[in-house]
Amino acid sequence: MVSLDYNLKTSEERKAYIENLLAENPKEVWTPADLERMADYIVFCMDKEERKNRSILTENRLVTINKRETSFEGLANKFENGEDGVYSMVHQDKYQLLEPKNKITQWDIDNLPGMKQTIEAIEFWRSVVPKVEGREKYIAKEAVKDFCKQQYLIKSSNMCQIKPTLNFVPVEIELPGEEWIDDDDNVAYWGVSLCDPKVCSAILCNYSKLKQSGWEHFGSDTYYLMNEFDDISSSILYKYPLYYRIVELKIDNVQNQEIQRRLEAEFGICHSLEYISSLWRKKIPSLIASEAEDRFLNWYFTVVEKGAYKKCSRCGEIKLAHNKYFSKNSTSKDGFYSICKNCRNHKRIPIGQD
Repeated sequence: MVSLDYNLKTSEERKAYIENLLAENPKEVWTPADLERMADYIVFCMDKEERKNRSILTENRLVTINKRETSFEGLANKFENGEDGVYSMVHQDKYQLLEPKNKITQWDIDNLPGMKQTIEAIEFWRSVVPKVEGREKYIAKEAVKDFCKQQYLIKSSNMCQIKPTLNFVPVEIELPGEEWIDDDDNVAYWGVSLCDPKVCSAILCNYSKLKQSGWEHFGSDTYYLMNEFDDISSSILYKYPLYYRIVELKIDNVQNQEIQRRLEAEFGICHSLEYISSLWRKKIPSLIASEAEDRFLNWYFTVVEKGAYKKCSRCGEIKLAHNKYFSKNSTSKDGFYSICKNCRNHKRIPIGQD
């Protein structure tokens, strides 16, 4: 078999090497398999060099990039839960292509104030990207993205928007739901129950509409549901000022970016936009549902059935002897550990330290 030198990296060097082999040996020495290996030896190297020099931003790739150019505000308006829907979509499929509904036309460039200058800025910074490296390249790329967003903001701000005026008429609707204690002494529910975190999340996302729907309809299910929800959510969220503030701002339709800025100013905490959305959609509804479950347990084991209460040996709080508050212990007289779950799940703070 022919011996080839794979230390040669360029196609020119390999071609010269093969020519020397062919010149030094007669044609009868080479088999078809040898000639095929020598051809691949040169061709594969040429293909590798071509891939290195190939332009990254091909025509098809530019189409994909341009489809991502859309304003965040315009996209958020398409979701029932606003910008939280955008963050949820990004987590589910980060390769989602976002194509703007209103494309930039030649008429826009010729007639909209500032549009022509923005398009020229995009072309300029795109031409700069391949010419620079390091921090300068990063700045150029960010400039391209910012101006691409700006062009759609200019178009949106100059569009004539007509919003119909709707007269809202409150409608009484039935909201069936029920809670009970199952065979394992756990809270079970069906229908519209505040013990369900999904129901609490839906109420938060539609809070203003539900409050308006039940307004002055004292006999409606919506009225009593919202009164109970306000009582439960207020009592638990007062223990978490940061969560309470997020709920206030979200109900007032404040965007997550502004919420992020206000939380940093008021609490000195800078959460990511995705984390704020997660608190709003998951953590806060779960806290409210847990508080509703606590109330139902205390009511049931006080009014319907007599329950046992015990004092935690660590924090000193008297709690219902139930699996939600104390872990089960078969060796204990009452079947539960003496330390509550909350204390067991948190490290004990040494005496004398805050």
